[in-house]
Amino acid sequence: MERCLFCGEMRGDPLSFHNLFSPEYAPGFCLSCREQLVPIDPRHCCRLCGRDLSRLDRNRVTEGTCSDCVKWANSGRNGLYVNNHALYHYNPFLKEMINQFKFRGDVRLADGFAAELTRAYRRIVHNCVREQSGILKRKPSFLLVPVPLSSERLLERGFNQADVLARQIGAPIVQALVRVRDEAKQSKKNRAERMRLRATPFQLNEKAAVSLSGHKILLIDDIYTTGATMRLAAEALAPARPDSIRSLTLIHG
Repeated sequence: MERCLFCGEMRGDPLSFHNLFSPEYAPGFCLSCREQLVPIDPRHCCRLCGRDLSRLDRNRVTEGTCSDCVKWANSGRNGLYVNNHALYHYNPFLKEMINQFKFRGDVRLADGFAAELTRAYRRIVHNCVREQSGILKRKPSFLLVPVPLSSERLLERGFNQADVLARQIGAPIVQALVRVRDEAKQSKKNRAERMRLRATPFQLNEKAAVSLSGHKILLIDDIYTTGATMRLAAEALAPARPDSIRSLTLIHG
């Protein structure tokens, strides 16, 4: 019987021939840990950033859009960036899990989110097909672009958490961005500082740029907080002329 990837206790899933060979029975979390994760219902989230609207005051929501995204829409800085999809609401339990994943190097934790990430990716693709007009609708061509770390941060951690999460999905990955400088950690900034767009710390990987033209891009990262990082990454990708840019994150913080 499998042990929980986070707490190490026996998972306790009822084992059958069906779930033994099912992706749902891949390495994962026990019932106790799963119950402490707070999924975001895609039917009741901000249509632009994916945050759980039920956790906001009504005066911070306008036609299914949170106040942060209204500000972004009015800023004229979205460019090719369309929206974000997030799986979980940030809470103390998930904070501890992410600390163990990112800062204590427990990369196996990402395996526990593989099924959810893959379902979210398929939902994004399905929605894009549904949005197409005309009779001959076709599956769009998506490329995954992990949000990169600086070389210093990568050396410090030994892995890029966005790249590890992207590999759970099984879609084509392009290392299209390079982080040319490190910035102060987002956790050290207040919300206003996080939302203030700076010069992008990202640079287009010229060797990968040719493969992006005309494709839909899905940026992958562990957390979406204010959206500044995603828009700066999208700004750096724009010269490669992708069709559009979206993002998928494990968490909305």
